[in-house]
Amino acid sequence: MVFKSFSYRVYQYVLLHFMHLVKYQNKVISGKGTVYYIPNILKKQDIKKVLVITGPHIVKSAMFKNIISSFKNKGLICTIFYGTGSETDIKSAEAARSLYIKESCNAIVAIGGGSVTDCAKAAACGIAKQKKSIRSLCGYEKVRKLIPVIVAVPTTAGTGAETTACAVIKDVNGDKKIIADTKICPKYAILDPLMTENLPRDLIAYTGMDALTHATESYINKYSSKGSRKDAETAIFLIIENITNVYYGNGGIVSRQDMLEASYLAGRAFMRTSVGYVHAISHAIGGKYNLPHGMVVAIVLPYVLEWYGSGIDKKLARLSDISGISKNGMSGKQKAQTYINFVKILNQRFSINANFYKSLKKASKSHKTSKNDILSIAKSAIAEANPYYPVPKIMSLKECKHLVQKILRDSYTKANI
Repeated sequence: MVFKSFSYRVYQYVLLHFMHLVKYQNKVISGKGTVYYIPNILKKQDIKKVLVITGPHIVKSAMFKNIISSFKNKGLICTIFYGTGSETDIKSAEAARSLYIKESCNAIVAIGGGSVTDCAKAAACGIAKQKKSIRSLCGYEKVRKLIPVIVAVPTTAGTGAETTACAVIKDVNGDKKIIADTKICPKYAILDPLMTENLPRDLIAYTGMDALTHATESYINKYSSKGSRKDAETAIFLIIENITNVYYGNGGIVSRQDMLEASYLAGRAFMRTSVGYVHAISHAIGGKYNLPHGMVVAIVLPYVLEWYGSGIDKKLARLSDISGISKNGMSGKQKAQTYINFVKILNQRFSINANFYKSLKKASKSHKTSKNDILSIAKSAIAEANPYYPVPKIMSLKECKHLVQKILRDSYTKANI
């Protein structure tokens, strides 16, 4: 294990320093009504036919219909694809690619949450490499070609997919795969608070906690840069300052804009320094039981932070201070625990613990998860994380298995606290 850990660290050091050197061409346009700037942005690049990718619920909304009307009024020819679900799968991405090619489109506009933008990015990868299946492009740096222009319009404040150079998609078995390539970052990110106006409370909570997890994991990882740490700090401050108000409908347009900005910054931070075991374990649990990603990362986050132990106390203490949740006279260790406890408080406040238990019970059709399930989840998490994620401490398969078991066992008791 010692030799493995050393080889992991060498790999991570080289990979992260390469990522720090990469220059992304992601342009951010932020503010109320900026979604209506898109036609002019595209027409300046002589783009006339666009594939608009969205979700089945968004396509029915008045806002979406208004956006499409504005596109058509400016002379854009729109083909609409709304075959994505809450989790993007390879079949959806392949269908979007086929439609883009069939209709001779020359740009993609993704209007939706992270799954919609991931579908757009995965389809764009397939468009760039038409002789390859999208499944074969899963992994790291397998595209390496210019993709079509993507304009990403997030309708949730959490995934950061509008700024990342990766896409998470499910294969036919339900396992989550990652396409990661520096070529696949959307060219434009439109952060318009009007697009998050009617989000359900659960979705506000799940996506906001996802962004908090992105920023936290990025911040505590090894080999982070000054810029990524600054982005993570700002994101965490904005999320803790605004998420409760937005959840209860008290924040208004300013708070929703701040949450969009936080999500973007958190995405930009983890794009440079990656995520960690929280996401690896959450992908495995979510994929196994078809659970919302944001719900699962919110549950898993405090467990993994506590597992890392004193090695991250200094960084968590800093985040506690920045967030304004620590008190004068606290030691560094107390401040670190305060940060972890605050995550737990948010999970209780937003009913995430209860929702996780109910969803898990329904998905597994039992109060007990089998040993085979736990082992399968742990193996999937370790395969995703090691050696790729520069985590504070390397986790073995045995340790991961015990942690997954604890998370699932505790869910049954904490739901009714």
